[in-house]
Amino acid sequence: GTFSCGFYEIYDGAFTFSIWYTNSADDKATTVWSANRGSPVHSWGAAVTLRKDGSMALTDYDGTVVWQTQGRFPDAQYAQLLDTGNLVLKNSSGDIVWQSFDSPTDTFLPTQRIAETSKLVSTTQLQVPGHYTFRFSDQSMLSLIYDDYDDTNITSVYWPDPDFQYYENSRNLYNSTRRASLGDSGEIFSSDLANSHVLAASDRGTGIQRRLKLDHDGNLRLYSLNSSDRTWSVSWIAESQPCKIHGFCGPYGICHYSPSPVCSCPPGYQMKNPGNW
Repeated sequence: GTFSCGFYEIYDGAFTFSIWYTNSADDKATTVWSANRGSPVHSWGAAVTLRKDGSMALTDYDGTVVWQTQGRFPDAQYAQLLDTGNLVLKNSSGDIVWQSFDSPTDTFLPTQRIAETSKLVSTTQLQVPGHYTFRFSDQSMLSLIYDDYDDTNITSVYWPDPDFQYYENSRNLYNSTRRASLGDSGEIFSSDLANSHVLAASDRGTGIQRRLKLDHDGNLRLYSLNSSDRTWSVSWIAESQPCKIHGFCGPYGICHYSPSPVCSCPPGYQMKNPGNW
């Protein structure tokens, strides 16, 4: 009963096919995977179907295919939501032929492998994919990257700190492997972390529900669930100084502390879109 899977309302009459934590005080914050983020379906007539060719498809009210699993699996017999939060297709032998863990959106869960091609993409407050990604860089380092290639052709790493050498960030450079994971004890393991170093939650230990999320502001946070009041708290954060996050104040915006982060325009300029940096 830890996770639920189904149609999830993101705003009036618009739904995603998603997985979320079931018993959280704030359901809106705990969606951990979505099939059709940025392309919601209508409240009436949308359906998820496990087809005869073994693919699973999400269709809108008019039959338009909004999302489907990559590849066909003729021997797929059923879909199942596992206790880990992983939605899987299994064959008659019980073997997994497709899993949502292989195509994350903005959240990693404990036991989920972060592979060479895995990446998280932030979700904006408008519920569409954003400009921030969490993945292995070309130097095989697990990184936070600002990617505004569509508008400005800018792609830049802002964590680990680009002002430091890789060894100052406790990283190995150019590893032959790219593997990472979030452990049950709240530890983030990665093949590029030097000297068996791990990134650990402040409440390190087993028996706590957690999620590692790339938030809309570009910061990567590890959240832990309080079992008594069912609220989430931050137990680890990648960047403690938000002004170091590229694009935090939008293109050309200036970020400064007073004492919390505040955005402003350069002298003689004004916001292009008031209220949205």
